[in-house]
Amino acid sequence: MNKEFDFDDIGKKTPYRTPDNFFEDMQQKVMERTYGGQHRKRRLQIIFSTAVAAAAILAGVLFVPSYLQTGDVPAGTSDMLAVDSGSSDPVDKWIYELSDEELEELVDFSENDIFLN
Repeated sequence: MNKEFDFDDIGKKTPYRTPDNFFEDMQQKVMERTYGGQHRKRRLQIIFSTAVAAAAILAGVLFVPSYLQTGDVPAGTSDMLAVDSGSSDPVDKWIYELSDEELEELVDFSENDIFLN
């Protein structure tokens, strides 16, 4: 081996060359090899789960209120407040002692209350 090797003779050129657009293409190739088709699968999975969640919410909004209102209410009854005279609860006794005008005012007040409706 030659002991008189001079780096100045080589200069600043490197002996290695890369093809044009090597670094730009490398990123795309790495993404294709690591993810492959999983990126599309993940997107479809998110879209599908979102659609299922939206359908469940829509079904809940449409069918739950009608399910809750199917109580056994005889035909011809109104939404008026009924008072039972045989109850022993103090609140029921208080309501029973109210006059018809006071009951109507109480019902009107509760229908217009933004926190109850």
